[in-house]
Amino acid sequence: MSQLVGLSGIAFAIWYALSHPVVKFHGFWDPAAVVLLGIAPPSVMLLSHTVSDLIVGIKLLISSIFSRHEQHQIEVINALTRASQIVRNEGLGALVPLRDRMQYDMLRDGFSLIINDFRTEEIRHNLMARINAKQSKMALAASLFENMSKLCPGMGMIGTLMGLISMLSNMNDPSKLGGGMALALITTLYGLMLGTIIYGPWGEKIHIEAEKYLEIDMMVLEGMVNIKSKKSSVHMKDIMKTYASKQAGGQPIKGAS
Repeated sequence: MSQLVGLSGIAFAIWYALSHPVVKFHGFWDPAAVVLLGIAPPSVMLLSHTVSDLIVGIKLLISSIFSRHEQHQIEVINALTRASQIVRNEGLGALVPLRDRMQYDMLRDGFSLIINDFRTEEIRHNLMARINAKQSKMALAASLFENMSKLCPGMGMIGTLMGLISMLSNMNDPSKLGGGMALALITTLYGLMLGTIIYGPWGEKIHIEAEKYLEIDMMVLEGMVNIKSKKSSVHMKDIMKTYASKQAGGQPIKGAS
């Protein structure tokens, strides 16, 4: 399905650029160039990525504007500390109300595993698999935008060649040279701007978001393992704060099974 959408987008962008030339040169604005550079690069990437990768990337970019990583980290530390008290005093079943109040998905998943009395290694394996799956999705979304940043200058050159061919085919009619000239010049400019200013930073931003989520998720993993071992709340809080400081800046996942 993604390949079909990608091919359709490429065909439409090229068709529009060829069939809707501007009559005169209008400076930095050219509708054909906008359509070509706005639609063709994402469509080309859909030949190797899925629509889901694109949606995940867009969601991550939007969520990064309203970043709540610090709030999530505080929620994780407080929830795990509270859970440690509850388990030691009231047992595993008392975690159900706490789990239902959690907003962070990894916390809910971890508490569910403990409530269902999974063994420590099963909890570690299960949560690690979910962390790796989340990181994989983010990596695919980041690579999509990074590849688009590399692709845009090439698409700009394609537009430039299309514009030059249009100019050469209308040498006998100077009034029609403006459209080809506009397409030839502006597509290169648009391609460089999109790749350098938009898609490149977007890909890097998703990498940064992935590292922050990894930090928090690994805190959750460590916390759930210690709750299963019935560590004290004071010990738990010290572990969480120490672990958060060690993970600052993001670390690769180790020990995945």
